[in-house]
Amino acid sequence: MKINIITAVLTATLFQSPFANAAEYIIGADFSPTFSYDDNVELREEEEGSFVTKITPTLLLSRSVENGSIALNTGYRVERYASLSELDRQDPFANFSTSYNTERSNYGLNAGYSERAQRSIADEDTGDFSSNATVTSKSLAPSYQYQFTERDFAYTSLNYSERTYDTGGFSDNESISLTGGWRRNLSERLTGGLAMTYSEYESESERIESQYDSYNLSVTSTYMMSERWSFSGQVGYRTTESETQSLLGGPNQTDRSAGSLFDFTANYLGELNTLTFSLSRSLNPSGEGVVNETDRLSFTWIRNIAETLSFSVNTAYQETSSADDLTNTDREFFTFSPSLNWQLQRNLALKMGYQYRQQKGTSFGGFNTTGDKVDSNMVFLTVNYDWDGLRLSR
Repeated sequence: MKINIITAVLTATLFQSPFANAAEYIIGADFSPTFSYDDNVELREEEEGSFVTKITPTLLLSRSVENGSIALNTGYRVERYASLSELDRQDPFANFSTSYNTERSNYGLNAGYSERAQRSIADEDTGDFSSNATVTSKSLAPSYQYQFTERDFAYTSLNYSERTYDTGGFSDNESISLTGGWRRNLSERLTGGLAMTYSEYESESERIESQYDSYNLSVTSTYMMSERWSFSGQVGYRTTESETQSLLGGPNQTDRSAGSLFDFTANYLGELNTLTFSLSRSLNPSGEGVVNETDRLSFTWIRNIAETLSFSVNTAYQETSSADDLTNTDREFFTFSPSLNWQLQRNLALKMGYQYRQQKGTSFGGFNTTGDKVDSNMVFLTVNYDWDGLRLSR
């Protein structure tokens, strides 16, 4: 019911925008089923495998004018398991984005709603890949940028997100962050700037309530070294204050910590090879009722073998630990996935490959508390079909 209301409201906004009359409307769709076999679906010590079918029918709507655009995509994620039918799901989602530009100002807004299994986001959430609890996520992110000289820009953004769980054992949580910054074009290839972010995280479960306040001051930069190589980065110093209260009685626990946050990305775009390398450290609230610090290293390589054939490798490693001294989260997660991509037609492609997942460590919530290594192997085939849709101008 919620997804129908949200879709109706956003669709009405899409086609009744106050933008200029000269506009292009696009109605499209995406239908990309994935067929796979995973020998350890829930990534547990007691392995259970299954054939899996995942389909995500998506409706795409957009409206574009000279100085702005609005877009909406909405649909369902459908999952069917041959040997683990209790994991079958059908979850709605909707994403909305809009932008509007003037001579000096840029306005933006992104919003999202989704329902999905907690295990599908376990690597960034609790580390529990066996839970089929439904987590409902909502997000809202307005932004604004103003150019006050030929080279200088001021910007601000607000990011709000909320997660709620339909079963006990997890903590509902919400976070809000406000960023203000300045950026200067030092040359045609180099930009630099400063950013200040305040973040607040809150979580609540049947047993505890937690609140985190964090401040982060960072230096930002982008550099176009050549037509093929580009670099971007952000590094900052953060302080975090936390308070945890037991709803079953007992004194409040407080803690103060400090550290660094960063995000570096390098891109290479060649005739035959495309490379992306990224390294980051971030704070992430989780259903464990705490805020975790996550270090992540990822690498992507795409090699064009022929005009319609390419080979790709995606791999990532991350370490998750507590952002304070009140909790004891400590786990590692690794994934490696080579694949072959075959473009049959302009809007039809096949992707076949293999994925390896591995997790090791303990977490505050008690998931995988033995610290033993667990892993899984999966082979998959995806049929990517992207319908061009209808284009209307008025």
